[in-house]
Amino acid sequence: MILLFTEPSDPTSYLCQELNLTKARAYVKKLNEEQTEVHYTLSHVMGHALAWGSYKMRRDIGRIKWGFFKHDKNVSTTSLVEVEGGKDLTPVTLTNAHEMTLKEFAMKISEKV
Repeated sequence: MILLFTEPSDPTSYLCQELNLTKARAYVKKLNEEQTEVHYTLSHVMGHALAWGSYKMRRDIGRIKWGFFKHDKNVSTTSLVEVEGGKDLTPVTLTNAHEMTLKEFAMKISEKV
C-alpha cells in the first residue's frame, strides 16, 4: 500500500495489485444475462470486493493524529468511472459500501455518475 499525504488531512492511500479476472468476467456475464435492471461491470464487482476487503481490515484504517493512531469509523471506497462514453473519468466515493448489496453498489455508482 502506498500512502501519499499532500496535507495532514488527506488520508489517501493506493493499493496496486494484479488479479486474474477470468471467473469474475463469467460472473458479470451471468449477472447481466439473468436480469436487465442493472448493467453490471467488472468495476462494480471489483469495487464492491475492495469495499469488503477494506472493511475486513478496518482495524488498520485510520489516521495518525498528534503521534497516535486513531481508527476511522467509516470506510470509503473510490472508483474511477467513465463518463460521456469514455471521454473522461470521474471519481465516485461511497462510504460503507460493504453494507450494500452488489446491486445497490452498482446503482449508487450509476446515480453519482
